[in-house]
Amino acid sequence: MTPLGLSVATWWWIAVLVTALFWAVLVPPQPTREYRMMAAIAPVVGALLQFAHYKVKHMDPAEALLMYSTVTLTFPLGLGGHVRKLSERALEAQREGRPADQGVLYPAVMVQLFLAIVGGMVAYFVLKV
Repeated sequence: MTPLGLSVATWWWIAVLVTALFWAVLVPPQPTREYRMMAAIAPVVGALLQFAHYKVKHMDPAEALLMYSTVTLTFPLGLGGHVRKLSERALEAQREGRPADQGVLYPAVMVQLFLAIVGGMVAYFVLKV
């Protein structure tokens, strides 16, 4: 039985739409070409890792696509509205010689990201049944 009784083809469309949302929300606000490339490649790397997990665990294709979609959707929901400021803070830290990820997250982002991660996990386990 596939999640929510949807066909595998429907889950493919959902995965494509979630990936497009990821690219639309997280790629354009990036301040440099390097950051845009890293953001654009992230869903592709996630898809490759999910494919490997699917093969090793012998998962149902629809369940694997559900897992990919919920994980990929977590990032636009968790970082939406903060991407430009986060990118600028990372760029500023890099210019100052600090690690680019040190002190970049601020409380509002952490709360939003935490809620998106928890919501994604709950959605995955509820929809999986």
